[in-house]
Amino acid sequence: MNPTDAAGPLFEALLAEAQQWACDDTEDQEQLDAIDHADTPRDKLALLQNSSLVPSHLASAIAEALVALDPATYSPDSAPTTSGTSMADPELHRIRDASITVVDASPEDNTPSDVYEIQVHGVSVLIRRRAQWGPASDVPYVHIEDQNEGPSLLLVEVNNGGEHEHPRPSADGAAT
Repeated sequence: MNPTDAAGPLFEALLAEAQQWACDDTEDQEQLDAIDHADTPRDKLALLQNSSLVPSHLASAIAEALVALDPATYSPDSAPTTSGTSMADPELHRIRDASITVVDASPEDNTPSDVYEIQVHGVSVLIRRRAQWGPASDVPYVHIEDQNEGPSLLLVEVNNGGEHEHPRPSADGAAT
């Protein structure tokens, strides 16, 4: 297989991950629409990388792989030509076994707060505020993802309401 042939499916995997992380709110849907309507694959990748739809480490790793596999299509030489999210470069902080990535707020892109992603023990937690959620505005949003492979169990407690089990389905789709 030609390396450039692998780039398309790799980008599609990143886009599928973004669609999975996205919610039905206007903010995420606008980001997905901007990505969908971007003129070139490089523009689409840049918008995806600068969005809050996927963990920054995942977007960065895939972007580097895409540029290595197909520099003619995904080279960062040009900026995106389609308007979309324009968040600043993320800051990365390491504390013991954890990493914290911070992306600046971008009110012009309807992101009213900085976006924080904490990764530790094979778990990624993304925390930000949402400009609008139904009738409420400026509400906290938390996304938790178990990054360990295979069947597993994630225990989550919200506001001292007791632990709730979130099993990861096995390869055949059955919950563990």
